[in-house]
Amino acid sequence: MENEQVKQKFPIGMILILILIGWGAINVLLGVRKNPMSQFGPVLLTGASAIVVNLIIAAILGIIFYGIIKRFKWARKLAIGWYIFSMILSLINLLFFLANKTMYNSYYQKVLSPEAYSLMTPAIITGTLISIIVFGWIIGLIIIIYLTKKKDFFVN
Repeated sequence: MENEQVKQKFPIGMILILILIGWGAINVLLGVRKNPMSQFGPVLLTGASAIVVNLIIAAILGIIFYGIIKRFKWARKLAIGWYIFSMILSLINLLFFLANKTMYNSYYQKVLSPEAYSLMTPAIITGTLISIIVFGWIIGLIIIIYLTKKKDFFVN
């Protein structure tokens, strides 16, 4: 009886992680709908290839979300691995972007109005990417640390 009560409690930290993972999956799916784009190091994917990559990312996040709800041990490992991978990839992407600041110009020129495109200076793009990476690293580290400490939450 006591085991059932323990199993039913869902820590607030795990709820927040689920919100962050769900929010990430929804943002990826919304990005696919608007203007699909993905960067992998020196390559900027657009169009169908970016849609496929973003759908794979959304599927991974969905699987992690489901696994955490069901308390599967593999979900914890997958989440930690995913966030380590995404943090490293974001740093690699930033380094390649800084080495080639014109990487996004043709993409932005196609999808933005001329007025909006004129605002997308390399300084604004770089500042935006750095702030996104810092925010992503903070969230990733919080999730990794929390999941590392909550091994006992996962029972299946």
